[in-house]
Formats: sequence, C-alpha cells, structure tokens
Amino acid sequence: MIHTRDTDPHPDAVLTISQRARAAPWRLNLAHSRPYHMLIWVTRGAARCMIEGRSYALSSHNAVFIPAGTLFGFSWESSCFGQTVALAPSVRLDWPDSPLLLRVREPKAQLVLTHYIESIQSEANNEEEMSQIATSAHAQLMMVWAHRYQKQIERETAARRLMRALSALIVQSETAPVGGDTMAHFAAKLGVTPTHLTRVCKSECGVTAADLLTQHTLQRARRFLEDDGLKAVDIAKRLGFSTPAYFTRFIKTHTGETPSSLRALAKAARLSSAA
Repeated sequence: MIHTRDTDPHPDAVLTISQRARAAPWRLNLAHSRPYHMLIWVTRGAARCMIEGRSYALSSHNAVFIPAGTLFGFSWESSCFGQTVALAPSVRLDWPDSPLLLRVREPKAQLVLTHYIESIQSEANNEEEMSQIATSAHAQLMMVWAHRYQKQIERETAARRLMRALSALIVQSETAPVGGDTMAHFAAKLGVTPTHLTRVCKSECGVTAADLLTQHTLQRARRFLEDDGLKAVDIAKRLGFSTPAYFTRFIKTHTGETPSSLRALAKAARLSSAA
C-alpha cells in the first residue's frame, strides 16, 4: 500500500545516507515505510537493513532497492558512506514489486550503477526542459540493469511469508484513524499465536515483534512531533495511547527527552541549518 503522506518534506532524488537522515539517524533506522521508491547504495563501510521483517548485513558495494510502501529500517556505522535515490512511483518506472538486495562484486558493475545514480542526480538538479523525463529514463535504465544483475532469488519459507504479512499489516496501520494495535492483535490477524510470531520475528530480524511495533510507533511519533509540530495530546490519541502522560513516558523512555524537548531541539536544528 502506497501512502500519500510524504515522510520526507523534500525527498530530493539523490542524497548521501547522512543527508537523507538529516543528522537524525532515527529517520532511517527505525522501522517505517515511505511513499516513494528508495535505492540505498553502500560504497564504503558496514550497515544493516531490515526489510519486511528480515535483517540483512550490508558491506561495501551492496545495493538495496526498496519499493514504496515497504516496511524497512536502515542503520549504519560511522565509517559507512553511500548514496540514496528517492523516486516517485510512476507508470513509466518499472520498479520491482518486491525488494531487491544486490551484492555488486564486479568493478564494472559497480561503475555502471554509480553512473546511473550520477545521471539521475544530474538531471534531477537540471532546470532544462524535459529534465523530469530524463530523470525517469535514467531510473528506468537503472532498474533494467538491476533486474538483469539479480542472479539469485531468496528461497520462500513460511517464516518469510509470515514476516512479509506482518510488515504489510504494520504499514496498513498507518492509515487507521486511531492506532495502538498490540502484538497480540497482529498475531490474531495473522492466525498465529503471539509466542510463534515473537519467535519467528526474533529469528528473522533480530528483534521481537513487540520491539518492531515499538520502533514503528516511535518513528511515527517523532515525525509528528519534530516534522509536523503536532501537540502531544493529539499524537497520543492518533497513535492509540490511553493518556497523554503515557505517551510522554513512552517518548522519555526511548529518547531520554520529553515531547516538548524533542520539538524544541528539532526547531533549533532547522534554524541552525538555515542560518
């Protein structure tokens, strides 16, 4: 499911990993979905990406293609460097329905992918006529290359199907008027026991199902607070917290700051970057 709410106010086509996070790692590393397609191209260092409830270790010259509306989280070490490409869904863009993970070992193939990214960046920053069409054309060529380069399809298992279904439900919950479904509720919707869901989630992505839901809730809460400037009482109601006080304790526990402090810090950071 693709959502209309953009999780980045200005999703420029090509940004470095740190630029995409906007000096706030939580923007990428907490479980969330985005309304546009994303490519993450790691060119140096180590990182880890959770996609649809499965954790993958990434190293130099690994690429991840993440379709719009896919639950994911991306964390990286301080020595890691790479680029991200954000592309709006389009009938002209033959983006895969499922995520792709590519281990690009051959130097020639690495240069090809880098070339496509640089071409997309050049056209995205170009104010000449038909630059958007050119950007889409380069993106389409990049996807043709990715489809051809992909040599192995991950074996489908019951655990993968369960985690993919859980991830889809989590993403769908973003459109609910009021959130707050517990892990037990999700387990019931999936027709499994909470114990089984917890065990499979822990095995597949290294965290429990409850932890995954907490990440997703925290990601949404911080965006509502820091990007949208909503009041804590309104966010608490929207995310299904029983009281604003409980929401405040949730934020304090996971960030060390109160909601008002997070909002003030984010505002100060924006003013500093604009100065």
